[in-house]
Amino acid sequence: MARAYRLVARPAEVDHGHPFMVYNCQQQLHYHLTRFSKFAIKSRTFATVRGYLYALLPYFTWLDTDSRQVQAQRHWQEPPEQVRFAVDDYLTQHMRCQIGEHPLGFQMVYRTGKTPAEVRTFLTALKCFYKLMKLNGYYSHPNPLIDSSAKIFAALEAEREDATQTPRMPDISGVEKPSTRKRLTDSYFKLESDEWVPQVIDNPNFHKLILEAGQQLPNWGLREECVTRILFESGGRISEVVGVTLEDWMKLGLKQEISTFSKRSRGRRVKVLKISNDTAKRLRRYFNTERIKFSPDRYTLSDYQEQARLKQADLSEVPLFLTMQRTPFSPQNYRDNYWKPACAIAGIEADLHQARHWYVTSAIRQIYAIAGANHGEVERLKRTLQQYMAWRSDDTIKAYDHFFDSLAHAKIQDAVHQQMDWDLNQHLDSAKTEPPQSFEVHTQVSVPVSSNPPQDEDFDYLRRIGG
Repeated sequence: MARAYRLVARPAEVDHGHPFMVYNCQQQLHYHLTRFSKFAIKSRTFATVRGYLYALLPYFTWLDTDSRQVQAQRHWQEPPEQVRFAVDDYLTQHMRCQIGEHPLGFQMVYRTGKTPAEVRTFLTALKCFYKLMKLNGYYSHPNPLIDSSAKIFAALEAEREDATQTPRMPDISGVEKPSTRKRLTDSYFKLESDEWVPQVIDNPNFHKLILEAGQQLPNWGLREECVTRILFESGGRISEVVGVTLEDWMKLGLKQEISTFSKRSRGRRVKVLKISNDTAKRLRRYFNTERIKFSPDRYTLSDYQEQARLKQADLSEVPLFLTMQRTPFSPQNYRDNYWKPACAIAGIEADLHQARHWYVTSAIRQIYAIAGANHGEVERLKRTLQQYMAWRSDDTIKAYDHFFDSLAHAKIQDAVHQQMDWDLNQHLDSAKTEPPQSFEVHTQVSVPVSSNPPQDEDFDYLRRIGG
């Protein structure tokens, strides 16, 4: 008896519409893989569908024959979490990949020297298989090969655009150079180097590492220190930070608040950046020492205050940060000449926008620390954060919630491990002890998954010709 799935191409003289007949290890027709080939051929070439099947057959063979999968009664129609367990096992055991969980919840797949070339085709084919099975009523759960949070992180990626940027024309227009930025796909298993993945900087010392590294740069001064501190302390975009004027700061008292524009406010000052008292002191010192060397009029803060009182100066035309060429300090200047070199010295690969994400992550941590188990207070404080960050929708803050949910689940896993340890000790030790009190013990009854296909016109025909 054959111990592997196999496929047979449809003879030219047969017109049942299925490009391939797929048989399982017992030489019985595998109805769903056979139907998959008919669904897939509608939008893909014959060669592509054949390649998908050749990538899937070893996986289905492995599900039916691997002792661990047989013992666990794994089946392709199980809920997403169980399917992902099986795929994870297959990638590590059969395809010799290494799997690492990303902080945002999905799985990173790393190739090794023994990983076959078809791993990418396998993941693509399996994702397509579940998509078509769900679409045609054969799989009742969400696609297990899709990361449900991908749309949220796509919104996060959109946050990277500077407020000064105008909307991009589409690449097909030919007006602009095609974008080279990779977008985050919705795949739950993402191959290293094949997909762009977002970085979550959860290191509480991230700001400290950047500031300390920056001080090792020969051209790093008070200006760069102030800009970096404001980025981390306020959560502002780089364009909002370096684009402020003296009027934006002076009208709020030259203290810890600076008014600025937002991403879509067209220059109108609609938000306030909050900074620390220490940073405000450094900012005043920068203005009266470093900046005055490149100021066209050589005015100090006191001089500008007097000029404004006499209505002899328009402070909205006075940039807070200047270059050596006496021009306004730009986001590109800071990014290329200060942020990237500081990251290189610190050994960190981080986009400048990660400072903003780091601020929000830190703020949400404080919200949970302050509100504790008071869900209403947590939601109220998160709304104030959303208003401060000037987010129009809830999608962005939900992305951070997803990250914190993964941290909370780690605590649940700790409780599961504690229960497992107790169960094992209880079995080995004749002395009876009380179970851990930090959680309740529940018994779950597993319901077998039905593999019967829904009624359709092809089923009886395929059963007759397939055996």
